[in-house]
Amino acid sequence: MEESRALSFALSITLAATPPQEIGGEEVDALCQLAYEIQHKLTQAVDLLHNAEKFPTC
Repeated sequence: MEESRALSFALSITLAATPPQEIGGEEVDALCQLAYEIQHKLTQAVDLLHNAEKFPTC
């Protein structure tokens, strides 16, 4: 979940540092959607790893 926090921080800093005229609403929406998708994939990966630990193969 540290990756999720780092991603949120990086997105926030990037958006805060970008002048409003250089980025439009569509770009902000696309970045937020991408961040959501990455966070969702990270959550799925963490869940998969936790489930794998419950059922050792050896």
